[in-house]
Amino acid sequence: MAEFCLDCWNEMNGTHYTPEQVVLEEDLCEGCGEWKPVVVGFRDGLFRTWFRELYGRLEDWAARRRERKK
Repeated sequence: MAEFCLDCWNEMNGTHYTPEQVVLEEDLCEGCGEWKPVVVGFRDGLFRTWFRELYGRLEDWAARRRERKK
């Protein structure tokens, strides 16, 4: 997997991630060629956790509704 520092990652993807939102690891950035902390993953945020729970409840509701119609 390509590894980019947070500055290169945000510039390349048009995002505005902060160090608190990503998992960083010291490595060579493939964008600027400097040894910096590079993005290796994303942290779960409160909104993402809430959305997963909501989606799970929606899936359960849809499954029960399909079963009831049979």
